[in-house]
Amino acid sequence: MASKKILILLIASWLHAYNGPVSAQTLNTQFLGWIGKNQHGYSLDGSDWHYCFGGSGGSCGTVALTTGHSSCHTTSFNIDAQWGIPIKIGDMAIDGGFNKSWNACNIRSETVTCGPNPGWKGRAVINFSERWGKVHVIGADNYLTLQSSCPAGWRSDWMGEWSWRCTYVGGAYDREGYLPEWRGSSCNYQRI
Repeated sequence: MASKKILILLIASWLHAYNGPVSAQTLNTQFLGWIGKNQHGYSLDGSDWHYCFGGSGGSCGTVALTTGHSSCHTTSFNIDAQWGIPIKIGDMAIDGGFNKSWNACNIRSETVTCGPNPGWKGRAVINFSERWGKVHVIGADNYLTLQSSCPAGWRSDWMGEWSWRCTYVGGAYDREGYLPEWRGSSCNYQRI
């Protein structure tokens, strides 16, 4: 009977620790602004090409082209943990990852109306740009874990039973690099 009681207590303790506010390390950041005019542009997502072979007097009309969705762009950024990227752009999911980078993904499809001219092919594209900027790491939220070790820059505090708290002790610092700046759509044309 005593072993059943101990087993029940162990399971209850484990469930309490596991179902508590367990989360991952996430650094809190502030955007400190753009530095210079260094900028990169990308076509993140494009529809199929629409060909217009009409002659000099012909007309191909206006065609609505639907782009895809969930195309992503990843850029390296020198932050060692998951971080709260301070820049948000409509229609994009933007996350700062554990791998010293950030990732921006289209989160919806959309229709862009394009009217190719005779002798041209056209398609709708999602345009995305990033620009050199600065981020200030101001700290991080503490988090609970079932492991007794925390990553570099965090202190491990035993909370009793099987619960540990990782407390951020890495201090504040700045990082520079390319950050997401803008997203839009346009028609892309090429002569055929």
